[in-house]
Amino acid sequence: MQAINKNILNAELFEKCLVHFEGLFSALPESDGPLVVHMDFRPGNILVSNNKVIGIIDYESARRGSAEIDFAKINRYVWEVNPQSKPAYVEGYESIRPLPELERILPFYNFYDAFSAVAWCEKRGIEQNKHFLEESIAELQKSVGQ
Repeated sequence: MQAINKNILNAELFEKCLVHFEGLFSALPESDGPLVVHMDFRPGNILVSNNKVIGIIDYESARRGSAEIDFAKINRYVWEVNPQSKPAYVEGYESIRPLPELERILPFYNFYDAFSAVAWCEKRGIEQNKHFLEESIAELQKSVGQ
């Protein structure tokens, strides 16, 4: 996991996160292998015209990884806000490749995304990203049951 200054997360939450990570990570199914992942799929980075996706922007966070990670932001910023969008997304995704086992992967990747966001906020400036940091810490607390 990314290094985070332990002063950002209280010691109890930080330790719970480490234990939680290990438990979730060990329960993951085999990934589909490394490829380039976007890491920031959210409405502001998906260009739509006439109800069709015409482009994806902002590859600043893109890196090598497992395709499953990209479901974390889609889940948080699209499906949780607009649940009726999920069937169309799933149908489109499955027309290209098999859908991963979302019920098994989302708990890990939602947690991992929130933990990584805390590190991102630390790197980019805590005060400038205070709302995002608070949202991410709340997601961590929810994940570990705190």
